Amino acid sequence: MPMTPVPHAVFDSVPTAVIVVDQRRRVVHANRAALDLLGSAAMGRDIALSLRHPMVLDGLDAVLRGVPEKSGEITMPVPVSRTLSFRVEALAGAPLEDNSVATIVLNDVTSARKTEEMRADFVANVSHELRSPLTALIGFIETLRGPASDDTEARIRFLDIMHRESQRMSRLIEDLLSLSRVEINEHVRPRHKVDVEQVIKNVIEVLEQQAEQRGMALDLQVETGLPQALGDADQLNQVFRNLIENALKYGGQGNPVTINAKSVDRIPGSALAGIAVSVADKGPGIPKELLPRLTERFFRVDKARSSTAETGIGSTGLGLAIVKHIVSRHRGHLAVDSGVGQGSVFTVYLPTH
Repeated sequence: MPMTPVPHAVFDSVPTAVIVVDQRRRVVHANRAALDLLGSAAMGRDIALSLRHPMVLDGLDAVLRGVPEKSGEITMPVPVSRTLSFRVEALAGAPLEDNSVATIVLNDVTSARKTEEMRADFVANVSHELRSPLTALIGFIETLRGPASDDTEARIRFLDIMHRESQRMSRLIEDLLSLSRVEINEHVRPRHKVDVEQVIKNVIEVLEQQAEQRGMALDLQVETGLPQALGDADQLNQVFRNLIENALKYGGQGNPVTINAKSVDRIPGSALAGIAVSVADKGPGIPKELLPRLTERFFRVDKARSSTAETGIGSTGLGLAIVKHIVSRHRGHLAVDSGVGQGSVFTVYLPTH
């Protein structure tokens, strides 16, 4: 009994990338997941033009020479690093009527690998960053139980410090968990349309009281007819909240913070059209030589900028790292323009398709 061909709609619904090639390595069939990975131009061409990884190509050549199957695991570094397991297998009865001789199956295992890395990184980061505040808390507790047990003034002062340190530890753990969640899904590009103007307005509504307390105005300027971005609304809320909160922290009391949103013909480093959202403050600025390090984990321009004494809100040094990874997931771009005495402008570019 002849086999019934698999309907193309069913083939496309398979989440794993499946590619069928002929004896000359040309792509005969590819489902939607495969075309998302290789690009629509892959059809009918040598797969080496779209999938330039020697392990897969060597495995395919071996199968075309008569080896039944080859498998392994590879890393695709662009546009975002992802890990794929692959299996190349000869088709039974090949060549078929359409000259098909072999299949290549690519399975995205990035989330599993990143989860393993996340566990190791989380333990390492927590153990390193919590050591100092925990040591301080232990010291204050021992002092309050001993020499300062009857010193009311010292008890009030120490409890205030302990409260701040415990809050900082809580924020640190929350930010580490947030960063880990973003990194796990960084390879999966969001596909929903997002009203960026409304997202920014929601953030401003939450931060208005904080701005008023510092005598700072939040000035929103949005281009008429601003297109929607392709993204994750919750993550973009996190991006703009981090950037605007930073501007409020370091922009200087009484100075305005300007948020500008406009469309752009091309995102830096990409051929895609999109929108650009900039957050500008009039603070002391950041030395030019430090700008490339701003998105590193736990990097702080200086201790004074992260001091709770200045703003009442301690920094974990993870906010801009979270912003960078979210923007990367959106296939966007983060630009920073600053200098000592010049204020700072953080610009997020997001694709619209």
